[in-house]
Amino acid sequence: MQEGYWVVRTYEAGAVGEKTKFFVQGSRPTGKIRRKDRDAARKQEQNEYSAQKALARLINANFTAGDLLMGLDYSEEGMEKILTWARENGLPVDSEDEAQQMDAIWEAASHELDNALRRVKRRLKKQGMDLKAVYSTSDMDGETGETVRVHHHLVVSAGTQDAFLDAWEKCGLGGVSWTPLWKDQEDRTPIAEYIIRQVRRIPDAKKYRSTRNLTRPQPKDRIALSDAELRVPTGGKLLFRQEFKPGRPQYIRYSLPPKRKKAPPAAPPAA
Repeated sequence: MQEGYWVVRTYEAGAVGEKTKFFVQGSRPTGKIRRKDRDAARKQEQNEYSAQKALARLINANFTAGDLLMGLDYSEEGMEKILTWARENGLPVDSEDEAQQMDAIWEAASHELDNALRRVKRRLKKQGMDLKAVYSTSDMDGETGETVRVHHHLVVSAGTQDAFLDAWEKCGLGGVSWTPLWKDQEDRTPIAEYIIRQVRRIPDAKKYRSTRNLTRPQPKDRIALSDAELRVPTGGKLLFRQEFKPGRPQYIRYSLPPKRKKAPPAAPPAA
């Protein structure tokens, strides 16, 4: 029989909890899990870990009703601007290799988004506000997988739409659209799914990025006695369970008991 032990990893983000159970090879630690044992567990969990889950945790921990799901698209003028920058910086946007061309446009668009975010932050700072945001660059239809014009998805703090209009639309880049997050949607995993589904896999590129002022949920690990099925804490409500198969990794997501729910912190004042 293979030597090892089961670990249960728990995250709590806003009103949502998650548990993952996975097997780690090696001698079972005695007492508290040490750093090297946590590192071994983390490597094992990476097989179950996904950008979608990580993004969902960030959104659940930092955004609430009234914050905004936002889209930024490019007009013809906006596309010409990013293509010009790409050519000036030696990116192969005119390559006959379609993959190289797409990657170059993606990089140029991501650069333009960074510039826009700096403009937004400067405007908000003058108003005594700070920006909380997660954001991605997409050039793919999430349903069909077909190539579409490059665009951006963001989740941003409430009251920032005018700053984005100034930093994007009024700069001739394209359109800005937004939808407030719903009050009755405590688990915003579907938003993360929507964003990640439209992000093409690009070597060495992150699927999403975020501002530095976000709360980042940290895992808590404990050693489990067996591979028994994971349970929802008393007072919680199951939202999703990966099909249980004895001896295989497990995953559940659930609403936290009322006393353990945490309201996302407000964006701090601009420094």
